[in-house]
Amino acid sequence: MTKQERLELQKQKLIEMKAHEDELRSSGVKYIAGIDEVGRGPLAGPVYAACVVLPSDFDVLGVNDSKKVSAKKRQELDIVIREKAVAYGIGIADNHEIDEVNILNATKNAMLKAIAAANAKLPEGDSIDCILIDAVKLDTDIRQESIIKGDEKSLSIAAASIVAKVARDSYMTEMDEIYPGYDFAGNKGYGTVAHYEGLRLLGMTPIHRKTFLKKFEEAEMAKKLYAVRKGRDIGIFSTWDACKASVEGFSGAEYKSFSNPDDARAYLGWKSAGEQMSLGFGSEDTVEGIRAYVDGSYDVATGRYSGGAVIVEDNGVTELSQAYNDGDQSQLRNVAGEIMGAKLAIDYCISKGFDKVTIYHDYEGVGKWGDNKWKANLEMTQAYKAHVAEARKKIEIFFVKVKAHSGNKYNELADKLAKEALNN
Repeated sequence: MTKQERLELQKQKLIEMKAHEDELRSSGVKYIAGIDEVGRGPLAGPVYAACVVLPSDFDVLGVNDSKKVSAKKRQELDIVIREKAVAYGIGIADNHEIDEVNILNATKNAMLKAIAAANAKLPEGDSIDCILIDAVKLDTDIRQESIIKGDEKSLSIAAASIVAKVARDSYMTEMDEIYPGYDFAGNKGYGTVAHYEGLRLLGMTPIHRKTFLKKFEEAEMAKKLYAVRKGRDIGIFSTWDACKASVEGFSGAEYKSFSNPDDARAYLGWKSAGEQMSLGFGSEDTVEGIRAYVDGSYDVATGRYSGGAVIVEDNGVTELSQAYNDGDQSQLRNVAGEIMGAKLAIDYCISKGFDKVTIYHDYEGVGKWGDNKWKANLEMTQAYKAHVAEARKKIEIFFVKVKAHSGNKYNELADKLAKEALNN
C-alpha cells in the first residue's frame, strides 16, 4: 500500500467514525462525550477511564482503538487530542477500590469521575448532553448511548481510549521504578510470564489486586519454596533442583524449605514484597564480603569489547572499566566484556586486601565458569577459570546470577561504564 493510499483510507475512516456524532449534532445535541476505560484485566494497578468532548471540526487522522495504534503514535495523538478537545477528564479507581466493589463497579466509578472532570472544563453553566460508551450502563441522568466496539466506530470513544491508555501506561511505567521485578513497564500489570515470576519470588506489592490473585495464591501456597541464605545463588527458588544447584558442595550452605513466601522472605531478611530488586539481590546481611557488580559491552563495527565493574564498599563506590582489542577473544562479544569485568573486580579486591567478594553478574557463565561448573572450550574461558582458581588462594569469591537490567542502580552503572569504555 502506498503512502497516498494509506492516507485516503485514514480520511475515509475519519468520516465513518464521525458519522453518528455528526448526526447527533445536526439534531441539536451540543456536547457529545466519548468514554472508554483501560485496565480492566490486569493483575495490578488501577483502572483508568477517560471522557473526551471533541469539537465538530476535529480532523486529526489516525485516531482509532488504542489497541490498534502503536505506542509512539498513541503518545502523539494523546497530545493532539487533549490540545484540541473542547474538554476532557480522567477518572481512576485504584486496586483497593477494585477489590472492594469489584472491577465492573470500579470501572463505572472511574467513568463517572472522568465525566465530572470533563464537565468541570466546559464553560460555566454548560454540561455534557450525551455520552457515547462501549457496552456499559452508567448511573447518570445524562443521555447515554451504548455502541458495541465503540472504540472502533466512534471518534470520541476512540479518542478517550487513547487518552486513558497513555495515562495508565505512564503510571505503570512509574510503578516499575518503585516495584522492580514484575516488568510493569512491559506488561502494564497484565499476567505475563515475567509478572507471575515476580509474584512467585517477591509476592504481591501494594498495587496488586488481591481479588484477581486468589487462585494464584492458592496454587502457590500448595507448592514448596526453597530459600537459600548462603550459597552460590542467594534467593528464593521454586524447585528443589534449582536450590540444590546453589547449595550442593557449597561449604557452610544455609537453606530451608517453606510453603509461605512471606516466611521465606523473612528467613532471608528481605523486606516487604516489592522492595527486592530481583532474584539474587537479598538483604545486605546475606552478602558475603564486598559487593561487586559487573557487566560487559561489545562494538560490532570494531570488534572491541569492554568490561565494567562497580565495587560497593562501606566508605563509597569504586568504578572500574577497560576496553580490549583482542580480536581472538571478541567472538564472545558482550560475554567477553563481562568476564573481564569480573576479573577487574577480583583483581581490585585482592589489591585492597579484602577477604571476601560477592560478584553480581547477568550472564550465567561468569559464575558457572568461575565455579568450575561449565566446561571451558575457549582460550578466554579457560584463562578465566584459571584466574579465579588462582585468586581464590587469596580471597573468597561468590557469584550471584541476576536478571539483566533489573533496575539495580549498580548493575546499570556497570553496564554504563562498559559502554563508555568503548568510546574512549
